Amino acid sequence: MDRTPIVIDCDPGHDDAIALVLACASPSLDLRAVTVTGGNQTVEKTLRNLRKVLSYIGARPPLGKGADKPMLRGLETAA
Repeated sequence: MDRTPIVIDCDPGHDDAIALVLACASPSLDLRAVTVTGGNQTVEKTLRNLRKVLSYIGARPPLGKGADKPMLRGLETAA
């Protein structure tokens, strides 16, 4: 079976954490890297969340830290 290579860019909260778990468990996907951005939280917090999720499930794809804020508006973090 051919696996589809993918890169996931996210700001891992609950929804993205579940998507990462499913992507890592899928036999049809080849997770090549995961990048994070600032979205509902700062990029530092999303990177920390990403590392925790991946560590918990034992996944070790390359990680990348992206933009610290959206391109077209300011960063608005959730409390």
